[in-house]
Amino acid sequence: MGETAKAYEIPKREGSVWPEDICPAYTPRRDAIPCLKQCWYCRYADFHLMEETALEVGICKWPQKIME
Repeated sequence: MGETAKAYEIPKREGSVWPEDICPAYTPRRDAIPCLKQCWYCRYADFHLMEETALEVGICKWPQKIME
């Protein structure tokens, strides 16, 4: 994990998450890389990936899925 990455014991609901962060609620998106279990690839993280410019810091939307 990088310098800013954190491992959370519970989901950081409605809080800011860095791409490399991880928590027990991690659920991979369909396009996730299997060996990288990070918020960037989580269905609950909102990094505006469907927008023109993705966010560097996302928002945890657990338990609401953002992407499949």
